[in-house]
Amino acid sequence: MENTTTHSVKVGELDFPPRKVWLKTYGCQMNYHDTERILSHLSGMNFTRTEEQSEADLVIFNTCAVRDLANQKFYSHLGETKKLKTNPDVDPETGLKKNVIVAAGGCIAQTEGKDLISKYKQLDFAFGTDVVDNIGEMVYRAYAGDRKFAVTSWDKSENYSIETKITNGSPMAFVNIIKGCDKFCSYCIVPFTRGREKSRRLAEVVTDVKRLVEYSGVQEVMLLGQNVNSFGKDNGESLGELIMELDKVQGLQRLRYTTSHPYDVTDDLVEAHRNAKKLANHLHLPVQSGSNTVLQRMLREYTIEHYLTLIQKMRAANPEMIISTDIIAGFPNETEEEHQGTMKLLDDAQFDFIYAYTFSPRKGTKAARMNDVLTDDIRGRRLREIQEKQLKIQANIRSQMIGKTYRVLVEEKGLNKGILKWTGRTSCYRLVHFEPETQEKDYLWHWVDVEITSATALSTQGKIIRDLGKNIQ
Repeated sequence: MENTTTHSVKVGELDFPPRKVWLKTYGCQMNYHDTERILSHLSGMNFTRTEEQSEADLVIFNTCAVRDLANQKFYSHLGETKKLKTNPDVDPETGLKKNVIVAAGGCIAQTEGKDLISKYKQLDFAFGTDVVDNIGEMVYRAYAGDRKFAVTSWDKSENYSIETKITNGSPMAFVNIIKGCDKFCSYCIVPFTRGREKSRRLAEVVTDVKRLVEYSGVQEVMLLGQNVNSFGKDNGESLGELIMELDKVQGLQRLRYTTSHPYDVTDDLVEAHRNAKKLANHLHLPVQSGSNTVLQRMLREYTIEHYLTLIQKMRAANPEMIISTDIIAGFPNETEEEHQGTMKLLDDAQFDFIYAYTFSPRKGTKAARMNDVLTDDIRGRRLREIQEKQLKIQANIRSQMIGKTYRVLVEEKGLNKGILKWTGRTSCYRLVHFEPETQEKDYLWHWVDVEITSATALSTQGKIIRDLGKNIQ
C-alpha cells in the first residue's frame, strides 16, 4: 500500500492530505481478505499504512467473534486507544482528541456495533462485515464531522459480485468466492455475523484470478468462504467445476481453498483433487468432534463414519494429500466416553496438524443456552490430552518427510537460534526453514526446491537444492 504523494486529494467536498492508517486484523483468512479491501479503498483517499499506532490518523480494528481469545484481545486493544485521544486538541464535550479517528469493523461490530459506539467514547464509528466496500464513505463521514455512528446493514441484492483487491505486493492472494453460511451449527456465530450464503459466478471468479495473475503477478490463490464447498449451489455451479477451470489459468502455480464443511464435499470435488494439477496437496476439513452424539448436538449433519470415508476418498484421489482439521474440546455436557471418541479419531484419521480449542459460548447461539455441567478444568485437561496425542502422531508423520524434496514458496526470513534462515510453505502447507546459499541471497517470494534434513512435530528443516526464481513455468 505505497503512497508517495505529498499533496492533497479531493474527495467530494473535502481535501484529504496524506494521512496514515493503522489496522489490526483478528481471526480468519476472510478477515484478512476484508483488510486488503479496506486498505485498497483507503489508498485512493490518500492513506498509507503504518505499523506504529502512535503515527496513525485513522485506527481501525477488523474484529473476530468466533473465538473468545480474539474477542478479549480486541476489547483490550480498543481500551488502550483512549490514550490516543487524551493529548492536545481535545473535544470540550468528551475530553478526547479530535484529530485521531478510531473505528471498529468485522464480526463483533456486525452484532454489537451500536453497543460499542455507546460504551467506548473514543470509538468514532463501527461497521459490519457486509459494508466493507463502503469504508470510503464512512471515513468521509467521519472527517466531515459525523461521528458516533454504526453501519451494520446487509447486502440485499441477489447477486454477489466483487473484484479482488490486493495491496501487499505478495504473489499470494485471497479470493473470496462465497460469503455467509446456512448451516447454523449450534456453537457458531458466523451466520449471524456474515449472513446467509451467496456465491459469485464461476466466470467472474475465473476472470478475477486471470487478472490477478496477469497484472499483479499472483501465483498462488486461496479461495475463501465460510462454507466454500457450497459455492455455486444456487447458480448450478460447483467448487469442483471452478477448480478445474482455474487449473487452466496460465501463470497460476498453486491453488488452495478453505474452509470446508464435510457435509458438502461432493464427488466432483474429490475428482478435482485427482485431476487438477495446480490444486495443493492439503485439505483442511473441520471435524469438531470424534463423537456422533456430540456432532448431533453441534448440528453438524454428518457422522464420524461419513467423515472417515470422505478422507479415505480424498487420499485415494491424491495419495500425496495431507488432512488437517478443527476440534472443539469440552462441548457442553461432553462425557468422558465422547471425549475418548475424539482421541480415537486422532488415531483413525492421522491428521497432519489440528487447530484445537476449548469450547467457548458465543452469544446468540444454541450452544450458549445449553445447561452445561463441565468445568474449565475438565475442558483444559481434555484439550491438553488431545494436543499431546496429536503431537505424537504429527511427529511420526513429519519424520517421513526426511530425505524428500519439496517445492516451497518462500515467505520470510528470520533468525533461528542466531542463524539466518528463510521460511516457506510446501504444497501440503508445511512450513520449511532453510539456510541461504550466501548471507546476501534474497529468496523472498522465490520458488525453491528444498530437501528435508530433519523434522519434528512442529518444525521442519531443509537444505536448498534449487532456486527457481520468482516466476516458474
